[in-house]
Amino acid sequence: MPLKDSDKRFWTRVNELAKENLPKATYDYFIAPAKLISVIGNEAKILISSDMHKDFLKRQSDLFNTASLEIYGDLLKMKVLSSADMTDAERKEMNKSLESLAESSDTVIEPVLKPVKSNLLKKYTFDNFVAGDQNRMTLAATQTITDSPGDLYNPLFIFGSSGLGKTHLLHAIGNEFLKKHPRSRVIYVSSEGFVTDYVNASRKKQMDSFVEKYRNLDLLLLDDVQFFSDKEGTKNEFFQTFNALHEKGAQIVLTSDRPPSELNNLEERLVSRFSWGLTTNITIPDFETRMAILMNKAEKTGLKFPDETISYIAGQINSNVRELEGALNQVEFLAKMEKNSTVEISTAEKAIENLRSSNSHTRKSNLNITKIKDEVAKYYHLPVADLSGPKRVKEIAYARQVAMFLIRDLLGTSLPAIGQEFGKRDHTTVMYAVRVITDKLKSDNETQRDIDNLKRKLEA
Repeated sequence: MPLKDSDKRFWTRVNELAKENLPKATYDYFIAPAKLISVIGNEAKILISSDMHKDFLKRQSDLFNTASLEIYGDLLKMKVLSSADMTDAERKEMNKSLESLAESSDTVIEPVLKPVKSNLLKKYTFDNFVAGDQNRMTLAATQTITDSPGDLYNPLFIFGSSGLGKTHLLHAIGNEFLKKHPRSRVIYVSSEGFVTDYVNASRKKQMDSFVEKYRNLDLLLLDDVQFFSDKEGTKNEFFQTFNALHEKGAQIVLTSDRPPSELNNLEERLVSRFSWGLTTNITIPDFETRMAILMNKAEKTGLKFPDETISYIAGQINSNVRELEGALNQVEFLAKMEKNSTVEISTAEKAIENLRSSNSHTRKSNLNITKIKDEVAKYYHLPVADLSGPKRVKEIAYARQVAMFLIRDLLGTSLPAIGQEFGKRDHTTVMYAVRVITDKLKSDNETQRDIDNLKRKLEA
């Protein structure tokens, strides 16, 4: 039912009184977004964007009473509603009322949407993300989009190996975004979570709810987009969702273990859209950054970690942040078990040795040389026989070196024994291969990504 002229004058007067009696920031945050939906009998229905506003509006009874007495000569009862208060049927009815209001005025009125759960973890923030010089560009880009969403970098595509902090950054973006834009609709979801939502919506014939949830966001944070590879229906739905959000200026942030150009199993139309904004990578932390990460985490343990102990741990773990934190947890556990308030290098040595022994046992129980050779050959699209054969072309030689490195690293097999598995090559050839890959891991992002991907596949 359209508002009468007297109802419009009433709501105008409420806003005038609020501007006169409240600070501008308070008015802008609490009163300006509220909408008068209807005045029926002596009840006025007011729609608010969030439950957080409800208590505040109820405390402004003087404003409403003054306005209602001036306009109607009587007091109105205020009913304050948010989307969270409504059933789906009530929400549809409310949207019909909003459409009528929009037709009878020059005001553009947004529909009432079902609240969304952000899935954000509050513990992940920009403050506790240690970037290091090599990742400062990525950190700067993530901070920029919280100030200017949907503008400079849309989408923002972050790629890097597992365990380097991509998920941490997604949550940090979401938390900072909501701090700066508290009424925004934000969702963090893994690609598997998106797939599950899509499958459930299709099965239950609730696609309207799915579309409402994902296409009316202000910020979509999608983790591990590479796992869309073999899911045709989901890829098409995400394509439509991506287009809808991008067209309305919503910010999109995606992560993957590889850059868009290497997402070979995704359609070109998706890959090209991933490159519309900014693509940036996150790399393995250098020694100084690992030290900073450990110091930051060690402060929260309640133990004293001398610099030499932190330095020792940073020197022993050079793969990724997740394993670095896992090693620190192991050291902390052992120190507290031994009732040591100061963690000496000897305690760290023992803890890391225990950790490596445990990991080695797990790996050896599930892995063997044949499996590693098969996985490497498959990864580089080569026949397994080429790894042990005499061919020395660059692609085959590199894959062979990777396989030798992984067998040495994951299984601890002796150099001569590895050589025997590769066409009875000399142990010095194996030694050279291990050294080449070890050196590349220090500076070459592609090698880092290959080794990390292969380890994840082998240890899955």
